[in-house]
Amino acid sequence: MRLQSPSSPPPRYRVLSALAAGGMAEIFLAERIEDGRPPVQVALKRVRAHLQNDPVLVGMLSDEIRLGLLCSHPNLVAMLDAGHEEGQPYAVLEYIDGLDLAQLRVALLARGERFTRAQAVKISMELCKGLAYLHTLTDAAGAPLSVVHRDVTPPNVLLGVDGAVKLCDFGFAKSRSQRTLTEPGLIKGKFSYLSPEAALEQPVDLRADLFGVGIMLWEMLTMQRLFHADTDYETFKLIQKAEIPALGPAGAQADDVDDVLEEIVRKSLARDLQQRYQSAQALYNALAAYADWQELSCELGSLVERVRPASSRRQS
Repeated sequence: MRLQSPSSPPPRYRVLSALAAGGMAEIFLAERIEDGRPPVQVALKRVRAHLQNDPVLVGMLSDEIRLGLLCSHPNLVAMLDAGHEEGQPYAVLEYIDGLDLAQLRVALLARGERFTRAQAVKISMELCKGLAYLHTLTDAAGAPLSVVHRDVTPPNVLLGVDGAVKLCDFGFAKSRSQRTLTEPGLIKGKFSYLSPEAALEQPVDLRADLFGVGIMLWEMLTMQRLFHADTDYETFKLIQKAEIPALGPAGAQADDVDDVLEEIVRKSLARDLQQRYQSAQALYNALAAYADWQELSCELGSLVERVRPASSRRQS
């Protein structure tokens, strides 16, 4: 599928512009053209042109498509369609008009602002809802797929001007339906958001995804990075130790964080798997109870609209 220009789009799609390019894939903003209907903006994803002869990467995108087409949840970016062009798979994804969480953090810092407790808790709750669905997904016969996202990171959390919070990019996801085997020991996910077990190259399960939520919650509350060093090696060592600085007044990281919220964050970031939350639903329940107790509320869509650059477009 050649998407370098709008002159040769896949059938029924007209490419408008490039949205993003990562190490493996590239994303294009496009319009879906159907007779008798107004055009609908979508995101087209394919393996980067110079990597299209790599069977592992092509297989990973095919696995992502297979998993995405099974999913239907408001906190997951929807896989709308898929196909092949010139022997290469492509995915058609829901387009989210807004920012990713990494961009939102940068925009807030540039304005001298920070996430409120209500915003940080709300975003984390919405992610937990999407993960709870993903982790309990079954195949057509009702058998568990045992999905682990393995890349729960700020660039993969999309926030729309409509207030939606959606997890995207299943390219690294592990599930029972997976057909492409990657190299043993290959570490999935961005380094600063790995779980201790992943950094130690041990088997991971759904609790690794919850650790990623915990890192992002800690970082939203403090506007600091939790595991970040000058080199990847030093970052790995920080993650393996998983020593979590205190959040509340005693730790001087975020003086508006009380003991109850601090305990929720610390449990989500427990190095010992048995001490960590055992499901996304359990973490969601803890956050929801806290939000109710503190009467927290916020409107995320207006935040995204207010701080995003006028030209910003992002989709993964």
